[in-house]
Amino acid sequence: MTEPIVVASDAATSIFNLPDYRVISATVLDDGRRRVIVETDQPPGCPSCGVVATRRKERRFQRIRDIPVAGAVQVLWSKYRWHCEEPACPRLSFFESTAQVPRRARSTARLRDQVVDAVINSGRAVDRARRSRCPGGWSAPH
Repeated sequence: MTEPIVVASDAATSIFNLPDYRVISATVLDDGRRRVIVETDQPPGCPSCGVVATRRKERRFQRIRDIPVAGAVQVLWSKYRWHCEEPACPRLSFFESTAQVPRRARSTARLRDQVVDAVINSGRAVDRARRSRCPGGWSAPH
């Protein structure tokens, strides 16, 4: 019997469903919110030269806003600084970024899309959309 070769993801990653990320920890906080810690699932390419990084330099946690997943959620991205392996590249290191959370962003693209849709479809101002409990409890895309 042959089986297809596929990348199997864990249940938490499948449920959270944030492209380019995998869930490394999920817990319920005392106030009932869920804390989800994620990391990227592929090593990034250098923003200057495009060479794929292989060595991590340091890690920090970045809080990002996201849509509610079965209630309020606190998302922490375990974000790495990577060494650029290309000797001719002027950039020695860089922090990773993705299409979902671009450089310097504090929210996911899917949250920004939902906020914009809420404002456009409701015909209300951003401030009124926020007061009507816009997804993620946030009022405007960054």
